[in-house]
Amino acid sequence: MRQQISARMIELIKGVLRNHRLAAFVIFDFVWLAAVLGRGEWLWVTALLILGMFAATPKLLWRQRQTLFFLVVLGCLAEFATVYFGVIRYEGSALIPMWLILLWVGFSGMALIVFDYLHRRYLVAAILGAIFGPITYFAGERLGAAEILVPYFTAVVVYSIFWAVIMVIIARFAIPATANKAVNEPSR
Repeated sequence: MRQQISARMIELIKGVLRNHRLAAFVIFDFVWLAAVLGRGEWLWVTALLILGMFAATPKLLWRQRQTLFFLVVLGCLAEFATVYFGVIRYEGSALIPMWLILLWVGFSGMALIVFDYLHRRYLVAAILGAIFGPITYFAGERLGAAEILVPYFTAVVVYSIFWAVIMVIIARFAIPATANKAVNEPSR
């Protein structure tokens, strides 16, 4: 019985890793949890998970390395701005903590793989960002990773705009799956 469960788990993991989108999305969920729950104590777990995600999609992310770097820098600058202007404070840090920088590395890698279907769909990307982006901050606050310093409505507006812009940028630069297939197929 135990061997059957182990064999099924291995097959499930192999199946996830064969699907680049699913692999990046699932691994990033664990990146988010490790970063937000573990913060500084789990930096090594967060970094290891990010390496795993990048290992599952190396050609895709290498091809988009400049966009990846741009998204990480842009995300960190936006986070710094929200701290500087008193919207949020991260536990244990006057600026932005290392776990948040790692989270941006992981998110940027995941976004370029998972959100490729948003390529040039700017309105959809903006709406999705405006709706789902703020949720992560309120979840992080509930888990003790941050403290929102402004009224709830103000935080929703700030993070909705922040994430709408980020997602539009992702929609502009993410390479669609059809273009990515050529990168993933082995040469003959």
